[in-house]
Amino acid sequence: MSKCPDARDCLRDLVVPAMEQVVDLVNFTLSFIGSNCLISSYGKIPSRDLVEPCALEHGIAFEDLNNCISEEGKGLDLLMASVERSQAAGVKRSCTVRLNNKTWCVRDGGEWKDCPGGSDTKSLVGEVKRLFGK
Repeated sequence: MSKCPDARDCLRDLVVPAMEQVVDLVNFTLSFIGSNCLISSYGKIPSRDLVEPCALEHGIAFEDLNNCISEEGKGLDLLMASVERSQAAGVKRSCTVRLNNKTWCVRDGGEWKDCPGGSDTKSLVGEVKRLFGK
């Protein structure tokens, strides 16, 4: 779970409650935007000399991260794919909620922004159901 309060609030207050209601209609994907150190050089993510200082900057012991990656087998590939997915979508803020390949709403600095369809669960669930004719 992210240490970012925006991501925490977004997941707790919007994404998870909506997901519980429309999980059978939507493929929910969580993507990592990467911290500044990763975003600027995401193509170098497998490199220990990039990842280790970045992990330490965020209070993560490299050994713990390395163990997780080693146990998963494809952890670095998954991280890189996640950051690339966010980059391709133009996502810069955690938490950006996207629906039907478009930004639905952004939680930034403790506030909901750019949410023309609404920032509440009812609005998001309603839009998902509308898109899927339910």
